[in-house]
Amino acid sequence: MSEKEETTAAPVVESVHCRLCDGGTMRRALIKPYNLNVGIVLIVAGLLCLATGVLAFFGLLAFLFGIYFVWAKKDVWLCDKCGAIVERI
Repeated sequence: MSEKEETTAAPVVESVHCRLCDGGTMRRALIKPYNLNVGIVLIVAGLLCLATGVLAFFGLLAFLFGIYFVWAKKDVWLCDKCGAIVERI
Protein backbone atom coordinates (compact mmCIF):
# COMPACT_ATOMS: atom_id res chain seq x y z
CA MET A 1 0.00 0.00 0.00
CA SER A 2 1.44 3.34 -0.96
CA GLU A 3 1.52 6.44 1.21
CA LYS A 4 -1.06 8.17 -0.98
CA GLU A 5 -3.72 5.53 -0.37
CA GLU A 6 -5.62 6.04 2.84
CA THR A 7 -7.78 3.47 4.49
CA THR A 8 -10.99 4.66 6.05
CA ALA A 9 -13.09 2.76 8.53
CA ALA A 10 -16.76 2.16 7.88
CA PRO A 11 -18.92 4.94 9.35
CA VAL A 12 -20.79 4.15 12.54
CA VAL A 13 -24.53 4.42 11.94
CA GLU A 14 -26.49 5.64 14.95
CA SER A 15 -29.98 5.65 13.39
CA VAL A 16 -31.76 4.61 10.21
CA HIS A 17 -35.14 5.33 8.59
CA CYS A 18 -37.94 2.87 9.44
CA ARG A 19 -39.36 1.13 6.36
CA LEU A 20 -42.32 -0.32 8.23
CA CYS A 21 -44.05 2.91 9.24
CA ASP A 22 -42.45 5.30 6.70
CA GLY A 23 -41.66 8.06 9.11
CA GLY A 24 -40.00 6.81 12.23
CA THR A 25 -36.33 6.80 13.06
CA MET A 26 -34.80 3.56 14.20
CA ARG A 27 -32.17 3.72 16.92
CA ARG A 28 -29.76 1.17 18.32
CA ALA A 29 -31.08 -0.69 21.36
CA LEU A 30 -30.24 -3.68 23.53
CA ILE A 31 -33.03 -6.13 24.33
CA LYS A 32 -33.23 -9.42 26.18
CA PRO A 33 -33.77 -12.25 23.66
CA TYR A 34 -34.93 -14.72 26.32
CA ASN A 35 -37.61 -14.64 28.99
CA LEU A 36 -36.17 -13.43 32.30
CA ASN A 37 -38.58 -15.61 34.32
CA VAL A 38 -37.39 -18.77 32.57
CA GLY A 39 -33.80 -17.85 33.41
CA ILE A 40 -34.63 -17.35 37.07
CA VAL A 41 -36.52 -20.67 37.23
CA LEU A 42 -33.55 -22.46 35.65
CA ILE A 43 -31.16 -20.90 38.17
CA VAL A 44 -33.33 -21.90 41.15
CA ALA A 45 -33.92 -25.42 39.81
CA GLY A 46 -30.22 -25.83 39.11
CA LEU A 47 -29.29 -24.69 42.62
CA LEU A 48 -31.84 -27.05 44.17
CA CYS A 49 -30.49 -30.00 42.18
CA LEU A 50 -26.92 -29.08 43.11
CA ALA A 51 -27.77 -28.61 46.80
CA THR A 52 -29.55 -31.96 47.12
CA GLY A 53 -27.03 -33.85 45.00
CA VAL A 54 -29.82 -35.33 42.89
CA LEU A 55 -28.99 -35.07 39.19
CA ALA A 56 -26.11 -32.70 39.95
CA PHE A 57 -24.91 -32.69 36.33
CA PHE A 58 -28.31 -31.55 35.05
CA GLY A 59 -28.50 -29.05 37.90
CA LEU A 60 -25.20 -27.54 36.80
CA LEU A 61 -26.40 -27.33 33.19
CA ALA A 62 -29.70 -25.73 34.25
CA PHE A 63 -27.82 -23.21 36.41
CA LEU A 64 -25.45 -22.25 33.56
CA PHE A 65 -28.28 -21.91 31.02
CA GLY A 66 -30.23 -19.82 33.53
CA ILE A 67 -27.29 -17.46 34.00
CA TYR A 68 -27.00 -17.11 30.22
CA PHE A 69 -30.75 -16.45 29.84
CA VAL A 70 -30.66 -13.73 32.51
CA TRP A 71 -27.56 -11.88 31.23
CA ALA A 72 -27.84 -12.30 27.42
CA LYS A 73 -28.56 -9.16 25.41
CA LYS A 74 -29.17 -8.67 21.69
CA ASP A 75 -28.28 -5.61 19.61
CA VAL A 76 -31.27 -4.48 17.49
CA TRP A 77 -32.76 -1.48 15.70
CA LEU A 78 -35.86 -0.11 17.49
CA CYS A 79 -38.30 2.31 15.82
CA ASP A 80 -39.28 5.28 17.99
CA LYS A 81 -42.62 5.76 16.23
CA CYS A 82 -44.11 2.27 15.67
CA GLY A 83 -41.97 0.15 18.03
CA ALA A 84 -40.79 -2.24 15.32
CA ILE A 85 -37.69 -4.28 16.13
CA VAL A 86 -35.22 -5.33 13.45
CA GLU A 87 -32.17 -7.48 14.15
CA ARG A 88 -28.84 -5.81 13.53
CA ILE A 89 -26.45 -7.77 11.35
